[in-house]
Amino acid sequence: MDSYPDEVKGLTKRWRLPGSTPAGMELRDRILSARGLTDPQAVASFLSPNLHDVTEPEPLSGIDQAVEILAESLKAHRPIVIYGDYDVDGITATAILWHVMKVIDADAPVSTYVPHRLEEGYGLNADAIQSLANDGTATIITVDCGITATEEADLARSLGIELIITDHHRPRDDGQMPDAAAIVHPGLPGKEHAFADLAGAGVAWKVALHLARHVSGSREVGLPLRNILMDGLCLAAMGTIADVMPLSGENRVIAHYGLRHMEGCRNTGVQSLLQISGSGSGKQDTQVVGFRMGPRLNAAGRMGHARDAIELFTTADAQRADDLARELSSLNRKRQEVERGILLQAREMAVEQGMTDPGRHAIVLRHPEWHPGVVGIVCSRLVEAFGRPTILMQDDGETCRGSARSISGYSIHGALAHCEEHLVTYGGHDMAAGMTVKSSCFDEFAEALISHASENISPQDLMQELNIDTEAMRQEITVPTISRLTELRPFGRGNPAPRVLLRGMTVIHAVAFGKTADHLKLKLQDEDGKGAPLEAIWWGQAERCDSIQKRMVSVVGKLEIDDYSRKPCLVVDDLSWEEGA
Repeated sequence: MDSYPDEVKGLTKRWRLPGSTPAGMELRDRILSARGLTDPQAVASFLSPNLHDVTEPEPLSGIDQAVEILAESLKAHRPIVIYGDYDVDGITATAILWHVMKVIDADAPVSTYVPHRLEEGYGLNADAIQSLANDGTATIITVDCGITATEEADLARSLGIELIITDHHRPRDDGQMPDAAAIVHPGLPGKEHAFADLAGAGVAWKVALHLARHVSGSREVGLPLRNILMDGLCLAAMGTIADVMPLSGENRVIAHYGLRHMEGCRNTGVQSLLQISGSGSGKQDTQVVGFRMGPRLNAAGRMGHARDAIELFTTADAQRADDLARELSSLNRKRQEVERGILLQAREMAVEQGMTDPGRHAIVLRHPEWHPGVVGIVCSRLVEAFGRPTILMQDDGETCRGSARSISGYSIHGALAHCEEHLVTYGGHDMAAGMTVKSSCFDEFAEALISHASENISPQDLMQELNIDTEAMRQEITVPTISRLTELRPFGRGNPAPRVLLRGMTVIHAVAFGKTADHLKLKLQDEDGKGAPLEAIWWGQAERCDSIQKRMVSVVGKLEIDDYSRKPCLVVDDLSWEEGA
């Protein structure tokens, strides 16, 4: 293959082009090579994930202490509360631990608690701890939260509660740790696990595994525990995928086995959710979790209360599980309606207020009617549309509460730290954050953040980067070739679906389609014109129909097999052409 310049400007994105690859390699192997997988042993390990890579490494720091406390609490029948988060990762992590403890002792006084997203906010809170102590709770184990809860840990200790923290979020910058009975975290400074990118559900599954081994007195556990741990892998895969964790290392193994087992999962709620999501038959993949199951679970926390989602995964009543799955679907439809309304308003406001103009490199907006549980999703939509970090907030007249999403290379957490004089609270990481601002300070905050973004983001960086794995020739795009690419699954962050470049393709036909005619169906013919045209779809780009008709283009996209025709299909990411072509 030829070599190319580092970047090309497409119609909608900046292309990061592949370098040269050895001649004669088939498409799948060129993609693996482009991703740094050239050693035969590394390739074999990647293509055939081994569950031992998750179950047999050195245990997480703090896990032995945590398991001893849990085992003793179960033996003594001391009340245990699993304290989770209201997103998919927290919901699935909570269910994983609940199930393994209930298999160990069906009568164990184990219950769950998840805070209300809008009324209590994220993580441990003092009122909840006090209430749980008043109810007689002896042990609290957190999942997907707690690593920064120093004051709350002190309160728990003063109330006589043994607190176990399991989390995967970033610890405090000042290095202060909660004074807990045990802390299980894959990335603690100086105690990092060999794989530090586990999701909260992945951490919880490892705790469940070690607890099962502890009470069994052996690394080999009995069939009931083996079954519940295998079912727990389905939940761990859901949490890992929905939390957009990198699908490499141990996460790849968790996602691989969890998805593979999902059809046969014995968890009643998983089956109900699969059915209501329209995913009840066929091999499950990350798209099913990310775009069908995950949004329904998240809708509980955004539009209602996440305890319904936890009940879905902890009930053994099939009818109750079906009812809960339907309720979550209804909440998700409501969330989609609210999201559409906010998106239309926010797009108009961003344009009207000049935030999409050259020299203004961030969007910061507020509105009294925006739902604070939904604005984060809309932020992501605006980042995709305008290539700018975006903050959207609900203003109740006194306080603005909202969420932020950023672009690659610009830390929104760092930007908020720069503007902290205008903030009441903030927290998050480089790509996403939450914050509160006094309504009277909003304008100053917005201007400060937009100025910071405009100074630190170049105009070139406002265009999304598109990483391309390799060039492909039309004649090698066949059903068997595309089938071979499925061996690289599961796809997601850190292991995206392969993206190929085809040059010298002529758009011989383009037509809009869809309920609102938003999308394009294309037929692409290569230069020699001898082979069958390649079918293609370009989502959301119907407005470009006339401008690309009959053009010779370079096209970038992902290869799929059409569900109905069973023919190769290219899902287009972007096009480009030479001026005058």
